[in-house]
Amino acid sequence: MAQVKLTVVRGKPQIKDITQSAGTAISGSDAMELNIDYTKMTKGDALVMIDNLRAEIFASPWPML
Repeated sequence: MAQVKLTVVRGKPQIKDITQSAGTAISGSDAMELNIDYTKMTKGDALVMIDNLRAEIFASPWPML
């Protein structure tokens, strides 16, 4: 598998709260997608969550999963 999906929820900032699951193929290789539901989220919340994803990628073995 060459794809991974990382899920982080606002208010759960710990690396242990970020889930990894099978990802779906996106057009082209060497690409990433980031979907944000900002209904109840500030820009600051989004940036903190992106930092948490960065920490998860850094702490995980590579390739992930």
